Amino acid sequence: MLNIFKNLASQFYQEKLYDKAVIKSFVLCGALNADDYKEITGDDYVAPSA
Repeated sequence: MLNIFKNLASQFYQEKLYDKAVIKSFVLCGALNADDYKEITGDDYVAPSA
């Protein structure tokens, strides 16, 4: 199931419907992981500081 979500998030990012902040929010809620973030955006995921 998450693979489908990752594919959709990647597609929407490429089509500029999602930006990096949206993809980061998916990592924060656990729908994606840091590796997924890097694969989708090309940037390393940096966790927000508390």
